[in-house]
Amino acid sequence: MMKKIQLIIWSILVLCVGACTEDKGDYDYTPLNDLVVQGIEKDYTVEQFSSLKIPVTITAKDGFSEDHYEYLWYIWRVNNAADPDTLSFKKDLDIEVESVTGEYTMRYIVTDKETGVSYSVETDLTIVNSYSKGLMVLSEVEGNANVTFINVVNTVTEDAYEKVNGEVAGRSPRGIFYTGEGEFTKGLVVISTGDGSKVIEPTDFSYMMDFSEMFYFAPDPCVMECLCKNMYGYNEYVIMSGRVYTRNLSFVEDMFVKYDPQVKGDYEAAPFSMYESNDPFFYDQKGKRFIYDDYGKMISVESASGAFNPAAMEATMVYGVAFEDNVRAVMEDADGHHFVIAAQKRVEYDDDFYNSYIRVIPIRKVDLNQTDIGEATCFAVSSKDIDFLYYGYQNKIVCMSTVTGNVLATYDGFEEGNKIDYIEFDRSENPNRLYVGVSNGSGKAKSGSIYYLRMSSNGSLEEENHFNNICGRVVDFEYNK
Repeated sequence: MMKKIQLIIWSILVLCVGACTEDKGDYDYTPLNDLVVQGIEKDYTVEQFSSLKIPVTITAKDGFSEDHYEYLWYIWRVNNAADPDTLSFKKDLDIEVESVTGEYTMRYIVTDKETGVSYSVETDLTIVNSYSKGLMVLSEVEGNANVTFINVVNTVTEDAYEKVNGEVAGRSPRGIFYTGEGEFTKGLVVISTGDGSKVIEPTDFSYMMDFSEMFYFAPDPCVMECLCKNMYGYNEYVIMSGRVYTRNLSFVEDMFVKYDPQVKGDYEAAPFSMYESNDPFFYDQKGKRFIYDDYGKMISVESASGAFNPAAMEATMVYGVAFEDNVRAVMEDADGHHFVIAAQKRVEYDDDFYNSYIRVIPIRKVDLNQTDIGEATCFAVSSKDIDFLYYGYQNKIVCMSTVTGNVLATYDGFEEGNKIDYIEFDRSENPNRLYVGVSNGSGKAKSGSIYYLRMSSNGSLEEENHFNNICGRVVDFEYNK
């Protein structure tokens, strides 16, 4: 068990503040008065109960003698420096990490025994376990929902939900979502299946409650199709059976704040998130139009001229995504013809009536004439370049320009016999990373594999990593923070 740093140590450090030198810059070559400390990187990520070794090289102007100095390694949780933990009193760090999972700052202090002068270096430390941070993969195995977890150090945990809870999460998996990122609300993972939706604890995947318990008036069945999150964490919307529900996450002190009754109106919301900036809007598959929430009632956006009319699209949304106020969407008309649209959301104000309303500004409409577009099973767009549209079909991923409609690159570096199940770009930490699920289509255990592909500036993809035969037919990805 790690010992708490004693008050006397802190008193000594306070007295030495005037003589101490601290650096958070280049750790390959950090001059600290007459010492040079090398070997400490800018950040570390390590699994709980695994070893952490940091050999340090120290040189001095007049020669370095290890016995002439005292050493201290300690950590504290980010934004909680008043509760530190001691790691080691040795020159080189070589420990088993026992602290709980989370984000930490780590400090290394070297003190001259004769002069009392101290020199310090800080770095970031992230401690994870099998479930605490990484990619959640929802797949279908023999018709059942199956969750595989790949943490940030690439440890794979198969059958994660079933191992913890002793049963499967349900039949006919639909999606996996990370909700509740408000200041006072608890982050939760929701697994959605044809049987309903389950809420689980993100840190260990244990079952907490049925998702229906988080509603004042829950739909039946309570099957989440899409989560739409405000980029500032103020509130969020969920889409279930084409209906929209919302809850406020700001200025509340309820960890499990409930969702309000469904937003009223005659609409069928497409299961795609258009909610990134402050004002939420959606696409109505029934009315073939863009709509928005006007104080609890869905209303149509204003008509507009240009490449298309957002109030009368005459097409079904096949895929849609928003990045702040920018929209990209793949549409299919009544004749089965596909096209991609680029639009921008704008909030305008009516000073006479002290009201605001949302407009969708058409930017362009580009026909998709590729012969394989009708075979596409999934689409993805990265926030890094929103004019690259990726789609998967058979065993290939194609990148095309939403400006010209031209194909820019094709990737087919998957194992023979596998086909693309699902693709999605990382929207948490690495927007250049495309997650890809492939399988042989059987839906059996270990029939699916996961690839991490990196997007280049020209739209091409190259493999970062892959994990063979760890799941079934992939349905959805979500990053567990």
